[in-house]
Amino acid sequence: MRSPFLDALLNPLNLATLALSVAFGLCGAWWLFPVGLVVWLAMVISIARDPGRRINYQLQARAAALSPRFQKLYDKVVRSQVRIFNTLNGADGRTRRALEPLQSEIETLADQAYAVCQRMTGPENYIKVTQANVDLDGERALLALSLDGITDPVVKREKEEALKTLDNRIQQVKQVKQLLDRVDAQMASVVNAMDAALADVIRLQAAGAAQAGKQVAPLLQQIRDQTGQLKAFETEAARIG
Repeated sequence: MRSPFLDALLNPLNLATLALSVAFGLCGAWWLFPVGLVVWLAMVISIARDPGRRINYQLQARAAALSPRFQKLYDKVVRSQVRIFNTLNGADGRTRRALEPLQSEIETLADQAYAVCQRMTGPENYIKVTQANVDLDGERALLALSLDGITDPVVKREKEEALKTLDNRIQQVKQVKQLLDRVDAQMASVVNAMDAALADVIRLQAAGAAQAGKQVAPLLQQIRDQTGQLKAFETEAARIG
């Protein structure tokens, strides 16, 4: 799997342009070499920065990189991202240029969504392992029951400390579960916002470039708000973790 930059470097047309520049330079028309080099560099940058290539590369690089729960959530975000990209790409030139800033903001939002899902993959795996290997509530019930009838103060104190430790662990697991549930809700909000953005893009595409230029600002702000919420959530999750 090659990055967009490497794809651009190895693109046959780009390689041919570079080879011709070198050949002209060696054949005496030295001034054609720097001109050709500039043309080659512009072609490389153009291909490397192509949004479609970046999206495809990210899709491949991030495939199956998350736990199944969060991979499913992130896949929904990516589907919305691709639909918006395809719609923007299908607009006429002036309208596409007016809405072009939206593509960058959507990409930033999708990247932030991936970062949150990636951070939550560890806690999700922890909950799975804990639930599969340990019955914390059952252990607590047995430990609490074992306290009845104990007269030895040392033994009783040790069991009470063990119970307190177990209660703390149960509380931590509960907090992690609540955090994971909040991720579900947050990702649903992101997908809804992106779907709403898609509807707005389709509407503005039909309205034309003039209307698109006037109405793109609030649309950009809505996407930025979602990105900001995800960043704030990631910060909170790191603090809890």
